[in-house]
Amino acid sequence: MKDRDINRYCLAESSTIQDCMELIGKTKKGIALIVDGDGRLIGTVTDGDIRRYVLTGRSINNLVSNVMWTSPITASTEASEKEILELIKKHFVRNIPILDNNGLPCSIVHLTDIVSEGNSCQCAVIMAGGEGRRLRPITEDIPKPMVKVGGEPVLESIINAVSRSGISDIYITLNYKADIIKDYFKDGSKQGVKIKYIREDKKLGTVGSLTLMPKIPTSPLLVINGDVITKINFQRLIDFHIQHRCMMTVAAIQYMLKVPFGVLDLSGHYLLGINEKLEQRFLCNAGIYMVEPDVLSLIPDGVRFDMTDLVTVLTRKGFPVTTFPVHEYWIDIGQMEDLKKAQKDFKDLNE
Repeated sequence: MKDRDINRYCLAESSTIQDCMELIGKTKKGIALIVDGDGRLIGTVTDGDIRRYVLTGRSINNLVSNVMWTSPITASTEASEKEILELIKKHFVRNIPILDNNGLPCSIVHLTDIVSEGNSCQCAVIMAGGEGRRLRPITEDIPKPMVKVGGEPVLESIINAVSRSGISDIYITLNYKADIIKDYFKDGSKQGVKIKYIREDKKLGTVGSLTLMPKIPTSPLLVINGDVITKINFQRLIDFHIQHRCMMTVAAIQYMLKVPFGVLDLSGHYLLGINEKLEQRFLCNAGIYMVEPDVLSLIPDGVRFDMTDLVTVLTRKGFPVTTFPVHEYWIDIGQMEDLKKAQKDFKDLNE
């Protein structure tokens, strides 16, 4: 079925990358069509294009022309579904803009409009075994993932987000106050998913518990820390991972560090200048990952093993690991000040 509400995908060539990010965030297909003053298609931008651009450190206030694909794959209104499917397979794209004889976009065909596509990620693991010592006294009675933000436990918001991405099989790793989580979610039927629990008899780190899964999945695995709140569309992460064909994808959040003093530029003991209020940009681990099934064989049994250890093993062995920059809302509630911020953020949204 062609999406004929084409205007919601179109953006003027004078728009910024920020404008493009907002448009793609509001639509489901992960693409924006860039048009000239006469409405003719001059380029396309995908969600992946923007995330790769963000990794370069350049400003999202630049014109969209800095990121758009100027030779997009298109089809005419006369093209058959078979011809469009051949284009999709040949060029490894998911969307084909349909143009009329004047080069004006009139619809978009997505891969799933033509064929039934099984979800390329069939299950997710949520790491929910942490004690949350930095959130005491709140976590003296409940485990950290059950702390409420926006009227529901953080863990429930994660489960709902995973479900919206089309994943129905969820494993939850447990340790501290495990029964509280099990009694609340049970088998997951209330949330419309199937939940199974992995009990850690001893703490195995942020990835060691994956060795306790009853069977190795046959498709990439979504792994999420149980103390993260985010508005990421996980399907975009899954698509990004599949497109880049890496063994692992690490979601990353941008963190800006402002130096409040003048920074001295030195050559030996000679002062060359003073730079006022410098900013440094860092990409930090967001606690969300895509992992290929073969990676699980690299995790040792029965010992503490963290994601940092796994990344080190993969990179040393020469396996490709990529980064998925997160520009959507994201916060880790591991510390009291961050929890208060998250609660305020959601309170402000509801007022």
